[in-house]
Amino acid sequence: MLNLFIPGLLLTLSSLSVADAPDGNHYYITGKIAEYTQAFDRCNQIARARSLPGEQIMAKLTRFSQHEIERFLMSKAALLRQECEKTELMELAYAILITETDELQQQTREAISAIKVLAFSGDIRKFQAIYQSVPTEIRQTLEGTDYFGRPFDDRKILRRIGNSSPLRK
Repeated sequence: MLNLFIPGLLLTLSSLSVADAPDGNHYYITGKIAEYTQAFDRCNQIARARSLPGEQIMAKLTRFSQHEIERFLMSKAALLRQECEKTELMELAYAILITETDELQQQTREAISAIKVLAFSGDIRKFQAIYQSVPTEIRQTLEGTDYFGRPFDDRKILRRIGNSSPLRK
């Protein structure tokens, strides 16, 4: 009888410890989260590392109202960063969709829930709406330059405009 009890106890204990150990879904999801966060950081570094636009572009920016330029720069910067990280974001979304149908461990569900709040908050839709509400003339004028085709630091540009414009001091 004792010969059956010990193996049964060991089997029960091992199954409990396996249930608590991360599974393949957990590693898959956390790997995709790590790839996305690296892309997020990479895109932010690209934006921070870029120099300010040249004087011609700065002159174009100062022709428009500060309010409209703030809206353009803020929304365009957000949209370009999202475009920069789009591949990893799409892979993360796909990973979440294909694993959510499985019965997931608590830690995997928590990881998915946390990244959804950060990566899929819906803020990008707000930035799209802001961008679309910027007057067409401003968008066309500024989109005609090559500067606004890659991530940039909108705050750095706004500080420069604020410091160089005599009307805004």
